[in-house]
Amino acid sequence: MARRAVSLLTLLGVFTRPALLRAAPPDLPLGGIERPPRSEGPAMLLDGWSGLADTWLVLDMVSVLLIALALGAVIAYHPSTRRRVSSLEHFEQPKTLLLYAVVAAVVALIVEVQPAMAFVIFGIGGLLRFRTLVGDAKDTGRVILVTVLGLCCGLKIFVVAIPATVIGWILIYVLERQIAGIIRVSGVTESAMHDATRAYRALIAGAGCRIIGEQTKFIKREFTFVVNAPPTLDREKLQAQFDALPVELRGVVDWERL
Repeated sequence: MARRAVSLLTLLGVFTRPALLRAAPPDLPLGGIERPPRSEGPAMLLDGWSGLADTWLVLDMVSVLLIALALGAVIAYHPSTRRRVSSLEHFEQPKTLLLYAVVAAVVALIVEVQPAMAFVIFGIGGLLRFRTLVGDAKDTGRVILVTVLGLCCGLKIFVVAIPATVIGWILIYVLERQIAGIIRVSGVTESAMHDATRAYRALIAGAGCRIIGEQTKFIKREFTFVVNAPPTLDREKLQAQFDALPVELRGVVDWERL
């Protein structure tokens, strides 16, 4: 259904774009925004950089990106959804929402300068979403972000590209410091499940990890912890503590994303 919608909207853009171009004055590009004359010779290397000398323009671009990020965070970290976090996917979801908020702001800034680029960005977004295997949703967000940054550079809109790159880098750095993963323990006898769960829970909490989800399967003799780990987590040390547990409480530990 989503792919059909993308196809229909793409066809709509293809058939309506000529009408929009005819509607624009002949001496102006689509949208009626007059472009500055293009430089010639060595001066072409300086095209697009003059905007960075305008402090207020740079601050305006930065404020747009930060406001988009702040409003996105209000939705991403809504208390009602954070209270129901019980899986790794739920914990990682705010990272995706924040990246898409920045991407949308950059796209809007590009379209404001070059309205015709809306069709290009729409086509690229559909191609990346449905024809590119990049892993998790947050990875797709990073791919789209670098794509629109590349568009900014191709259009020489460096006053948008550079602040967006800096903010995007800081955002990814901060978000990826929140390491989330799964610790799965199996092979414990059914009679020792409760005691083993308490023992592993205490060791995980003692290592500075926050348990955001827990599941016990008695039939499979397995219990799982979804944890938020600090960047300084020493996995080898924690594994040694697991191995030092009494034999009746010790199980086979499987690490995921940690």
